[in-house]
Amino acid sequence: MSVCSSSTARRACRAALPLAALLALAAFRPAQAASVFETDLPAPAGAALTALPDSAHLSAVLVLPMRDASGAQAFIADVSNPASPNFGHYLSPAEFGARFGAGQKTYEFVRAWALANGFSVSPRTDAHTMLTISGNAGLFSRIFATRFATFETNGHGLGRAMLGTPRLPAALRGVIQGVVGLASRAQYAPLLHILPPGQRVQVGTGLGGGYAPSDLRTAYDVPAQANATPTETVALFEQGGYLPSDITTYNTQYGLNVPVTSIGVNGSSTAPTGNTVEVEAALDIDAVEGMNPDVKQILMYVDTASSFSTALVDTLTQIAQDDTAKIVSISYGLDEKSQGQAAVTAENTVLMQLATQGQTVFVSSGDGGASGNQILGIIPLRGGQNVEDPGAQPYVTSVGGTTLTVSSNEDWLSEVTWNKFSAGEGATGGGVSAYWAIPAFQLKNGVSVGTANGGSATNRNVPDVAADADPTTGYSIYSAYEGGWIPIGGTSLASPLWAGMASVVNADRVAKGLPRIGYLNTRLYAKSPLPAFHDIVSGNNSTTRVTGYTAGTGYDDVTGWGSLDLGKLLPLVTR
Repeated sequence: MSVCSSSTARRACRAALPLAALLALAAFRPAQAASVFETDLPAPAGAALTALPDSAHLSAVLVLPMRDASGAQAFIADVSNPASPNFGHYLSPAEFGARFGAGQKTYEFVRAWALANGFSVSPRTDAHTMLTISGNAGLFSRIFATRFATFETNGHGLGRAMLGTPRLPAALRGVIQGVVGLASRAQYAPLLHILPPGQRVQVGTGLGGGYAPSDLRTAYDVPAQANATPTETVALFEQGGYLPSDITTYNTQYGLNVPVTSIGVNGSSTAPTGNTVEVEAALDIDAVEGMNPDVKQILMYVDTASSFSTALVDTLTQIAQDDTAKIVSISYGLDEKSQGQAAVTAENTVLMQLATQGQTVFVSSGDGGASGNQILGIIPLRGGQNVEDPGAQPYVTSVGGTTLTVSSNEDWLSEVTWNKFSAGEGATGGGVSAYWAIPAFQLKNGVSVGTANGGSATNRNVPDVAADADPTTGYSIYSAYEGGWIPIGGTSLASPLWAGMASVVNADRVAKGLPRIGYLNTRLYAKSPLPAFHDIVSGNNSTTRVTGYTAGTGYDDVTGWGSLDLGKLLPLVTR
């Protein structure tokens, strides 16, 4: 039945919608597409559930099916291949939407339906693949025929579960592909580790015991960017803001001055939340500008109100629509099974758009070793190996963690796999995706690069690369919430380190009239193993309950191809 079929509904639609939207509702008949609810995310066994009041605010993402997903995949492979005449000829958001999105008619139909039913909607986007709807829990319950309850997590805010099987409204059947955000395993999912004061040992020249920016620039051989004029913008996904005074203190200490702009996603507050998310935000800023003091600006995209799965899709959608930052870093993640099929599928759609637009995305591989985040307390361990989302997505460069040792001059001496799990400090994430088949870039002559060191021949192997993540050899930042100067670790550090280094590469390429690097994995795997990488051949990411993967020569499911010597890499990628 049409959403405006009854006389009462027709009067409501006429009052709420413009003529064009009413015509779309009356005349448009969209193509068929499967719908997906988050029924694979029930409440954890034994969790104490609290009914969500009807007045509570909720938001969810309606995911529209791409018109030509295989065409987008082929385009990405071509545009990111230096041997192709199309290399670097990236799309705009409008071009992506016109070629691969669901189409404007489908998008406007869904938008009109949402407004007619009392939801608030996110600003229009050119890709026509995602629409975020917001309202109170009572409205969501009535429309989707299910009620909601919350449960406590171990330091990650409230999770949410649906009480009963939801029902898709008739008007959306065969129209949308999925709904993200009705259920969630966590509110927040930062991946960082703060070393307790009693365990801190001075490893670099930074205040508080950790490495200073110049230490890591020396260790990873990061030269000043060739282009004297700042050209590069880096985007950060965050679930809360930062204290400006923290960044001012850090910048004053190290002589840095990179503009930071906070952007509230879908009207979200950008204020600090007062928990580890604020420390995460400060770390991400500090690491990016520490690796490239000449980055033009950092755009911090913040969603404080939504669940992690909703916030991630919302934010990636806005980063893609704005199309300003060509480097993106995400220092957050949950086990794939804690995200669920609807969320990982939606993310993949937006990540494909970013790749077609030449936007390079780095993501932390996780801090729970081969067990994923489950063993860190978000939900009870169900056994077996797990990898993190979005770090396991095929259209991101997943960054694992190492323990870095330097000389008295801060030159690189050695790195091993970060694994201090037995000491309660975490271990690098890595392993095999349960959701994604092995991508073409991980096959050489039809053989998986992962199998030599115990990885998969059939599914996506992670991570792709690595950098320092051990809090014992961490990065010194200033956080008033944590009492001042502290060393920070976790793959939360490794991802923005790579983002900062990638911005140097892009600046050099722009100075030489070359296109930016864009989607990195195609080129990374085609050229690897490179002499510009420190191959990590020692350690594993096993936990106290799960046997993980072992580092070895070449690619492995612990540290990927290894960490970077940027000075050696630049001549190879800027010609």
